Amino acid sequence: MRTLSKTLFLVVGMTGAASANGFYINEHDAKVTGRGGASTATDTDPSSIVYNPGGLAVGEGTSFSIGASLIAAQASYTDTNNLKTDTNAPPAVLPQVFVAHRINKMFAVGIGFHLPFGLAVSWPDSSPQADVVTKQDLRTYFITPAVGVNLDKQVPGLSIGAGLDLVPSTVKLESNLYFGTEQGTATLGGTAFGIGGRFGIMYRPPAQKKLSFGLAYRSQINLDFTGTGDFDMAAPYRSQLPPDGDISTTLTLPMSISGGVAFRPNEKIEVELNAVWINWAKFKTIDITLADDSHTVQAQNYKNTVTLRLGGEYKINDKAAVRAGYIYDPTPVPSTTLSARLPDIDRHDVTVGGSYKINKNLDAHLAALLVIPGTNESSNADPYMPIHKGTYDVTAFVASLGLAGRFGN
Repeated sequence: MRTLSKTLFLVVGMTGAASANGFYINEHDAKVTGRGGASTATDTDPSSIVYNPGGLAVGEGTSFSIGASLIAAQASYTDTNNLKTDTNAPPAVLPQVFVAHRINKMFAVGIGFHLPFGLAVSWPDSSPQADVVTKQDLRTYFITPAVGVNLDKQVPGLSIGAGLDLVPSTVKLESNLYFGTEQGTATLGGTAFGIGGRFGIMYRPPAQKKLSFGLAYRSQINLDFTGTGDFDMAAPYRSQLPPDGDISTTLTLPMSISGGVAFRPNEKIEVELNAVWINWAKFKTIDITLADDSHTVQAQNYKNTVTLRLGGEYKINDKAAVRAGYIYDPTPVPSTTLSARLPDIDRHDVTVGGSYKINKNLDAHLAALLVIPGTNESSNADPYMPIHKGTYDVTAFVASLGLAGRFGN
């Protein structure tokens, strides 16, 4: 017989997305997705605002990129009694828009919109972890004005760029409450606005035209969520729950550093390797202030990760190109805090993609990413961390479509 769990009052559910490592998503450009996300050393399209602002001032004229990614994720939880439960969240669509303009030979400006942290996960009411989470949804809307500087005259082959991240965000968590056979619900929700920044460098050595290098930094962003908590339970148990009313907590979106090198053995082939370090260790606890000014705290103890991205591109002719890639994306979630809020695994992803030039000003890009099915198991070392023991199976599929255009010289 289940009883009220302390974890019911924790908005750690805001960090869940079965299709992402931790709660970070990297699929914001079909062209980049097709090559495994490896773009730090080469992206000079408008999406460089996200992947490396150092490439923003390399492109010519006015350009744009618009697209969307469909993410279909599936996770299951098998408890110690061998009872298996599947998530039931529908696929999610993530839009992205980028625009860039070269002002003169030295400066370029741009603006981008994308959603790099979040997504949703949903479990049925019959789940053994329904007292942890039934539905959760985190959305972080990154609006990024950026500027690029082409320093080719000063240092041949060098360009730099920077952007300001304006991040309105929303979060909602629903879970069930149990007192014996009596069932109730808990609903927590809030909004926040955060500000961060990013900086990038790209270098294409004139003496080694087959090589290019890139380095990109994105800052930590603190989101101070404020909202309401609503707890419903029949008498006499309702008096044992926190009062309805205002709640607050802070979520830290971690800093990241990406480095990349690209090699072009000939005019048709390009291969790139990226390494991305993410400072997940900042995410140690969630501390929530409830309506009666009491606090509830739970350890998360995430660990820093290094993601490896390997991608390649082959130009078939002047109109068409194909791409492929591989990603190793380790989970930051330790086995001691693994739960239905974020059923994460060490991800091995494979990608494919292609482009076709519709006319001289417009290109179409397609890509697909498969998270190879994997398994993760919670720790048994401590009977209370996590409370629910078991095994998680995760897979995901991403389909991306984009249109890109360039006008002027």
